[in-house]
Amino acid sequence: MDAAIAELLAPLTESRRAHTIEVGRKVERVAHLLPEHLRGEVITAAYLHDVGYGYPVTGFHPLDGANLLAAHGYSVCVCHLVAFHSGSCVEAEVRGFQANVFDQFALDSSPEMAIANDLVWWADMTTGPTGATVTFDVRLADIRSRYPEGSIVRTAIDRSEPQLRAAVQRVSGSM
Repeated sequence: MDAAIAELLAPLTESRRAHTIEVGRKVERVAHLLPEHLRGEVITAAYLHDVGYGYPVTGFHPLDGANLLAAHGYSVCVCHLVAFHSGSCVEAEVRGFQANVFDQFALDSSPEMAIANDLVWWADMTTGPTGATVTFDVRLADIRSRYPEGSIVRTAIDRSEPQLRAAVQRVSGSM
């Protein structure tokens, strides 16, 4: 993790920062699953996937993070991975955002980007809130315990569970 990333993560709480750093470390360990030209971008995105929590504008961290990173000159690939991480489209819908809110970060779907997205989702969904490695089911149970039924986050995680589980299974099966 370089100094620029550390500086961007500074406003996060200690536990959120620990989670985010471990997600980056996990992706570093499996980056060999990616084409070489994408490895650095995906690792950077993994380290920065939750940066939006430290710079709230809309209150929706994937979008706030992607906008922040775009303003700092990060690549469209990094911004895409941050904007679309871990079922964020489902949560955006639950929050009432229009689908076009992500348009500036959209990339053409390709098998390479599908793997890149899966790696970030897998790392995020197997890392607990303080950076410990957990199973997918433990991670979901933790999220559900912190957000009451009917809340935005709980509704979004419940709706996106099949997509999240599939991404985790695809990566786990590749290792």
